[in-house]
Amino acid sequence: MIIEIDDDLLTRWSAEQLQAVRPLLEELAVRMRRSLRLLDSLLGVESDRPDLAREHDRLCYDLHEVRLQVEALEHDLSTARAWIETLQVKVAQFEDDEIENLYASVGLSPNAHDVVVRAARRALLGHYHPDRASHGDKSSMASRFAAASAAFDTIMELRG
Repeated sequence: MIIEIDDDLLTRWSAEQLQAVRPLLEELAVRMRRSLRLLDSLLGVESDRPDLAREHDRLCYDLHEVRLQVEALEHDLSTARAWIETLQVKVAQFEDDEIENLYASVGLSPNAHDVVVRAARRALLGHYHPDRASHGDKSSMASRFAAASAAFDTIMELRG
């Protein structure tokens, strides 16, 4: 805002009129200086430091670059999360297949009742016990017994 005061206008005023207007002009000048300082601080420019304008521009450019990097990182993060979800689904499928294979190895289904599991354990371990095998089959029966025992131990741990 530019305020021009015509000298001819001031010469036509009396001393009392000028005296009455003076405080208003001084208050206007104070407000204008305050507004200019505020504007300079918002723009990041000070009158005694012209290099601040360049610094402000450089900082704006740096801020823009950082925002681009943040967007790229957010994209990478969302891609990584999608991969993690895909891998979790595959791991869950693999674990489900392992559990089904574990139950199938002892002739049970994963939804078998605890009573059935305990009865199958007693029956199968009794059937594969090495003391019941003939002398030539003791080693194969011992390995079958160990495998069945380990399978039932894992099943019991899973059922917790």
